[in-house]
Amino acid sequence: MAAAGGAASTAKSYMDTLAETDKDGRLVRSPSLFRNQISDEPDARFKPATGRYHLYMSYGCPWANRCLAALNLKRLRKAIGVSVVHPTWQLTSPETDEHKGWTFRDPSDPPLIPPSGYGSIAVDDLVPDTVNEAKTVRALYELAAANEKKQGHGNGDAGKKFSVPVLWDKEEGVIVNNESEDILRLFNSKFNEFSEPGPPTPDLYPQHLVDQIQEVNSWVYDHINNGVYKCGFAKSQKAYDEAIDALYVHLDKAEEILSKQRYLCGSTMTEADIRLFMTLVRFDEVHTPSHTYTHTRTHTHTHTY
Repeated sequence: MAAAGGAASTAKSYMDTLAETDKDGRLVRSPSLFRNQISDEPDARFKPATGRYHLYMSYGCPWANRCLAALNLKRLRKAIGVSVVHPTWQLTSPETDEHKGWTFRDPSDPPLIPPSGYGSIAVDDLVPDTVNEAKTVRALYELAAANEKKQGHGNGDAGKKFSVPVLWDKEEGVIVNNESEDILRLFNSKFNEFSEPGPPTPDLYPQHLVDQIQEVNSWVYDHINNGVYKCGFAKSQKAYDEAIDALYVHLDKAEEILSKQRYLCGSTMTEADIRLFMTLVRFDEVHTPSHTYTHTRTHTHTHTY
């Protein structure tokens, strides 16, 4: 997930990814707070439906974009709405604390200045929150927590991180799930009856490939998807060296696999390919300059670039 945040000046300390490191300076992500499932079981709280759910995401976030890719591949844009945050963090509650996080803007708004104070970034391709009219993702988490408490499902705690993607339930006004892996699979399997007309949509998590997908996902997540952040957010030279070495070993591994077959798990495109692609497509343009890699760039890998 893409987490946003900064140290607060109030009693409650909000978190960002920079705060998620162990004593040796290694990035250790905290688990996603919302892991509800969507099911057609009679007693299910969240059931498949068209128009009931809404995806909040950032184009800059590889975790959120895997969900958007699945949504598009399954032709669900008419069944599930989408809102897109601004790519830079802004103060989310300047009257109370210094937290910086994801914000919503309308395409008609003027460009935003990043927290660094340098430059400005346009809002042309953003989609505001048409469901709750929230101005920040933080506000969504706080609204969801309050509604959960009213309904007897929670204690009103919104947590310390306000990340995307978020899958929102418009019926109850709560967050269903904020774990990208879960959301991707929900889009893959729970909304097929609501796909727009057309040829059959791909099954991104076919049962006969589950074990292979899980094995690939394990090393792709640990060393590539999360590996780029382990490098960027390392707080010690040792942690950085470990992460950068593992990153390139596993980029080489992906290159070797794809030199012999079309997709990571054989001849069929699966979620494993989407998960890898969303990191690779950002590697040279985003991760390399921002995380100061010193190794070769991905264009030297002819099968993954």
